[in-house]
Amino acid sequence: MATTISELINQLESQDYDYYLEMMLDSVPEDIDTREGSVIYDALAPAATVLAEQALNMAEIVRETYISTADGQFLDYRAAEHGTARIKATKAQVRATATDETGAALTTVRVGDQFSSIGAEPITYTVQGVEDDHSFIMVSDTAGASANSYTGQILPITPNDALSYAKITAVTVPARDDEDDETLRSRLLQTTPWLAYGGNVADYQAMIADIVEVGAVQIYPTWNGGGTVKLVILSADMKVPSAELISDVTKQIDPAQGLGYGLAPIDHRVTVVAPTPVTVNISATIEVDTAGGYTKQAVQSTIESAIDQYFAQLVKSWGTPDAATGRSYKLTVMRSQILAKILGVAGVTNSSLPTLNGKEEDIALVFNSQTSQLPVRGAVILNG
Repeated sequence: MATTISELINQLESQDYDYYLEMMLDSVPEDIDTREGSVIYDALAPAATVLAEQALNMAEIVRETYISTADGQFLDYRAAEHGTARIKATKAQVRATATDETGAALTTVRVGDQFSSIGAEPITYTVQGVEDDHSFIMVSDTAGASANSYTGQILPITPNDALSYAKITAVTVPARDDEDDETLRSRLLQTTPWLAYGGNVADYQAMIADIVEVGAVQIYPTWNGGGTVKLVILSADMKVPSAELISDVTKQIDPAQGLGYGLAPIDHRVTVVAPTPVTVNISATIEVDTAGGYTKQAVQSTIESAIDQYFAQLVKSWGTPDAATGRSYKLTVMRSQILAKILGVAGVTNSSLPTLNGKEEDIALVFNSQTSQLPVRGAVILNG
């Protein structure tokens, strides 16, 4: 008897054609021929096929019934039952400049003009606003994080005879992709004993959750006296937010410092800030499989990518309160985890335990009402 959802699914999926055929043939009297090709065998075989298909269908129904195993559209249905929905992809906001043939700032860019990136899969943008210095703010026409990594030359789609050169100088508000199944599942299964109400911590968590441009938040109540709240935020790509994003969030939460014109309650003075980046330089001595044609230089970029994956996974819990206290935050860059990533790279046969910023110790990040740090991967130095 299955005791968990996974066991029940595995049990149903194991009930294949052979399972049902053998079960039925075992019920046939011994004096009847049940060999393959016999009348009774040929009569029961189609029924075994149908029963096996039904068992697979039942396993799929069970899988899509529960939050812990549902996926895709069926997980969306469960989210709707809980009064929420999958967070949709957003569009990237960028800052751009344009010059005429003399090199002077172009003054003829207008709201609604369109531009395109260059490359095999161009990204199109629409101008949303023009600044006093004639730089302009654009938003990507397509939602998703693909626009986060592009800066550089752009080409006009809207004709502009005075334009000589235009470029994106910065991604001011990064976009995010559609929320994946595992993140949505985690949100649905997460429980909290606190009701979001009246400006408590749970209330601020709910406010920020509705601002899709924000990837994570740390909340510090009464950080500068009664009625003060500090929100330390990350952008949707879990990096240090731009000044534009901080300004946008401030306008939504508390645009008039305690007057109650935003989401924050009256008399709550909310400060929205970015975390302090902490660069983590990594050094290790490695051995590579030279017989297999590997060199230290050849594995360098792959090791860096593997370490980047560790940092990305680490930062996912940046805004999650410490389970032990429920009120503070805790995050440590661990040398052992970085070592595991290095050893998992093809061609690396051995590695020393890496040093972090020249020290043989993990880096415990500082989280308090005055300082909130964010780990950023620095140089990766491979010796050997």
